Formats: sequence, structure tokens, C-alpha cells
Amino acid sequence: MRVRGSDLWPAALTRDLVTETHYGRMLRGYPRRPRTLADMLDRAADRVPDRDAIVAPDRRLTWRELRAEVDRMASGLDVRHGIKGGDRVGLLFLNSAEFCVAVFACARLGAIAVTLNTKLKAPELEFMLQNSGARVLLMHEAVWDEIAPIRARIPCEAVYVAGRAPAGTSPLESLADRSVPPAVAVGEDDVAFIMYTSGTTGRPKGAMGTHLGIISSNVSLERCMGLRDGDRTLVAVPLFHVTGLIGQLLSMALVGGTTVILRTFDAAEALRLLDAERITYMIAAPTVFTMMRQQPGYRATGQSLRAVGYGGAPTPPDGVRALREWLPAATLQNAYGMTETCSPTTLMPPGEELSHISSVGWPVPIADVRTVEVGTGRECQPDEVGELWVSGPMAVPGYWANPDATAATMGDGWLRTGDLAKIDADGYVTIMDRLKDMINRGGEKIYCVEVEDVLCAHPAILEAAVVGIDDAIYGEAVKACVVARAGATVDPEDVRRWVGARLAKFKVPREVAVLDALPRNPNGKVIKSALR
Repeated sequence: MRVRGSDLWPAALTRDLVTETHYGRMLRGYPRRPRTLADMLDRAADRVPDRDAIVAPDRRLTWRELRAEVDRMASGLDVRHGIKGGDRVGLLFLNSAEFCVAVFACARLGAIAVTLNTKLKAPELEFMLQNSGARVLLMHEAVWDEIAPIRARIPCEAVYVAGRAPAGTSPLESLADRSVPPAVAVGEDDVAFIMYTSGTTGRPKGAMGTHLGIISSNVSLERCMGLRDGDRTLVAVPLFHVTGLIGQLLSMALVGGTTVILRTFDAAEALRLLDAERITYMIAAPTVFTMMRQQPGYRATGQSLRAVGYGGAPTPPDGVRALREWLPAATLQNAYGMTETCSPTTLMPPGEELSHISSVGWPVPIADVRTVEVGTGRECQPDEVGELWVSGPMAVPGYWANPDATAATMGDGWLRTGDLAKIDADGYVTIMDRLKDMINRGGEKIYCVEVEDVLCAHPAILEAAVVGIDDAIYGEAVKACVVARAGATVDPEDVRRWVGARLAKFKVPREVAVLDALPRNPNGKVIKSALR
């Protein structure tokens, strides 16, 4: 099954699409878009200079002030270190105004920002800094303990620290230079970011997000979610991920909006900021909204929200219904994307979240998607499950310094996502499982998300993960790992009966483990290998 997003969305969103050549392929694109991230910054600063651009816990920056700080940092990187187009600069920050400044400073010079996860440990950071060849590292003092033991082995000629700078480093503010940053010719197809994948199946791979791919995603969100001039978003997820960085910060740059930043997620503070900062747009993982709904008095908050996106992990149907009950006036849109697609590949059409409650919606207007039978490459029929392949300008052209992984994942112009999905006759995409996580029980295929949705509908269960375990007769059996709601008790036999009343017998868990929490990697994804 193969569908084009431009055939599904209303003509008002698609009639002006253009066909262009990028990465040696013909792709659909949006006209009149900014060409680079620096262009996007300048457009906002020229148009709404005195509007808040960044609202951080410790300070506020208007678009005029943000551009001035960006130019000073870019000048410092140029004057002190000769950073130029294509050079890599490591960014290791908690959510902060400094991170936002650094992102645009790299873009101003045509340099590549290597956005690093602050939850990673020293050996992981060492690999990424060495693999990327980062010449300079800009970071927050809170993460220094992970850099200190590897400082002598990473390629960075200098380390600048926001906060208290340890010996051998320099204060971040000392990087600022008053000279004018050089005028640099940056192309749309040039790499703007290297973002490392989660690494749940081996070494992390550095996905190369281009200016074209990132801005294409920003425009997809603007059109399909109805983002407007002056919107205000609350970032409750890490800015070093595609959701926070591309889906929120850079999308607000596109529309001249405001990004309100939580340094680290706190559900009560998030609810307070929704009202205090009159938030109109938010996108986050389902667990973020679940934790917010566990706070007393949550129902009275957030009514300024107009556009809400959720994704990054399966959203149980009951979670969608609860979100709709909380925010009756907001547009709710499930989204599917990955690091390799610079955020959204699909979005739920407005108003369809309940009628297609398990779907992630349609491919965005510039995307093509198809489902392919694993092992044969045969294109699947409607509603037949296969691996989801994606094409469009938002898909990254490859992995940094990893030609083998690039060839295996991105051959023939199609990105192989590693996700099993089905596409119905109306173009709605439903994600069934990760290819590596599907359970084969005596020839019967079991998609974990189907069982997880049933488990999460149990009144005593807060969240659940399903894995396959060895079975002497059938090869594999189902194991369910669940976390109880506050004050509730989970009885494993009751859980088995609950699933058995709703799904086929072969899908009923052989084992039910009750855990305090599900194990997650630094990117927040459940580590299923630890549950088997």
C-alpha cells in the first residue's frame, strides 16, 4: 500500500506544493519557505522584534535580543576558533535559553550542531563527540561530571560552560564577541544538526538533519496543525530531541511565536505555566499528558490550548479520550515521526482523533509512505501489515560517518523505519509494533501495542509494556510488565482474565510482572530487552 500525503489533505494545504530536486531526487516541497535556520531567525526578528522569543526559568529574550546574543556567540566561535561551514559544535545543555542561542549561532555560521542528551553517561558522550569530530563543546555545568573523565580523549579544542566553569574550561559568556559574524553562504541541503538515535540496537547513529528537512517539518506543522503568528508553546520535553527542538522551538521561529521552557519536566509547574503564559500550542509524549492529568485541579487548567500534538510512543485509546475530556476546545492530533524524519511524518487530520483513535493519521503533504512485506519487498495491500517506508524532504539523507547504516536504511530514496504498520484505503496509518519486537507464537503474529492498549484500559494499570519470552512449545509467549496506578493493586491473574475477555487466547500474557516503573533509555523509550 502506498499513499501520497498531497492526495489526502485539503487542497488549501496542498495546491501550491512545488517539485524540486534535492539529494539527487525529485521531491515535493513548500514554496516561499525560509531557506535556512538563520533566515528563519532573521525573519522573526525583523517582523516581531519586541515579542518574546524565549521564556526560560531565569530570563526572557525578545526576538531582537535573541538575534543579538546569537550574533555575539557566532562571532566568538568564528574569531576564537575559526568555526566555519560544516564544522561540528557539541551542545550539551539542559533546557535553557543558552541552548537556543547556541543552536542559532551554529546555523549562522553554517556549522553543524551536535545536540547531545544530558542523561547520557561519559562513555556514550565520548563516542558521540569522537564520532562527530566536534571541535568545540558548549555545555551546562550540571553535566560536567560526565565530561571530566573523558576530557582528554574527546576532540574538542575548547569547552565553554554555562554556570560555574571548572578548571580547564571557560565561562560560556566569555565566548561572546562584539564583532559582526561573517556572511556565510549556507545551502538548504547542508546539514544543520547531528542527532544521535537511541541506540537500543547497538551503537547510536548520527542522523543528519538538513536545513531543508527541518524547515519542511516546521511548515508541515504550521499547515496541518494550524500554527499562527504569535502562538505560544510550552516545552515539557528535552530540547535536544526533535520534538522539542524542531516541533516546538523552530516551529515558533517560523511563525514568530514564543517558546516557554521547562528546564526539566515537572507536572505541577507545567500546569501552572499553561495558564500563566497563555500557552496555545503543545506537543509531547503521552506520558507527559498522563502525568499532568494526575495533578489535582488539572481540569481547570490549559483552556488556552488550541493545538495539541501527542506522539513519540503509543497512546492508548483511553488516554486519547481523557485528553479530549480535559481539553474539549483544542484540536488533538496524534503524530508519528522519528529522529530520521526531523519530527512529523504523519499527523491526524483535525477532528478525527476519536473516529481513528489508534491511528497516527495521514502522511504530511510532502511525504509519501508505503508498507512493504518484510523479506520480499512486495508492496502490501490495504490493511495488510508490513514495514513502513517513508520518502520526502523531511527524511535525513544519511547517518554521519556511517555509510553502511545509511545504505541499509535509506536505499532507493526510501527510509526504512523499522516499524510495522498498516495503511487503510483512506490513507490512515496505524503503527503496530517495532519490527524487532513483534511476537511470533506458533506462527501467530502478536503486535505488542494491541495487547498494551488492552492492558492500559485496566482500571488499576497506569502503563504497560509487552515483550516476547521463550516458550518450549510455541517458540514465544507473551509477557506483560505493568505499573500500577497510585493507590491501586494489580493482581496478575485478574490481568490475564482482563486480556482474555478482550483478545484471542494466544495473545493472553503467560507472565504478568508488576513493576515500580518501566525501564527507559536516556531518550525516554522503554528498554524492552531489560524486560524479557
